Amino acid sequence: MRKLLRSLPAILSLLLPGLATAETTWVITSSVPVVGAGGGSVYHQFKLNTGVWPVAPGHSAGVAYTWDGWQTTNWGTLQWQYNQPNAYGSKDEVWAGNFNVPPWVSPIVIEYSIYVDDASGTRTWNNNNGSNFVCTP
Repeated sequence: MRKLLRSLPAILSLLLPGLATAETTWVITSSVPVVGAGGGSVYHQFKLNTGVWPVAPGHSAGVAYTWDGWQTTNWGTLQWQYNQPNAYGSKDEVWAGNFNVPPWVSPIVIEYSIYVDDASGTRTWNNNNGSNFVCTP
């Protein structure tokens, strides 16, 4: 019995990472600013900053977005920016991306959902509880 109790910490250290909660992702900011004009066209960019918790190696994050009511789907990869302290004494990852919007898109309404992949490739989506996120200029 005593031998079993001594090996318990080693067993738990192997099992607990598998019991950890799934990754969480959320929108920090999103915008569609004008980034240029010329030739009779106005150019916009979809800018997105997201948070990911917990901080862990091997993450990748991205977005699926549309400007035509999901008739077409665009995919964007977000880039890790930095880790920032959070209100719970831990840290969150901050990810960002900028994506060009064609000048013929008008009115501009971007619908999107974000995701994070963990090191093993498990994808966790956030689609605003099934409503998708919406961003307008």
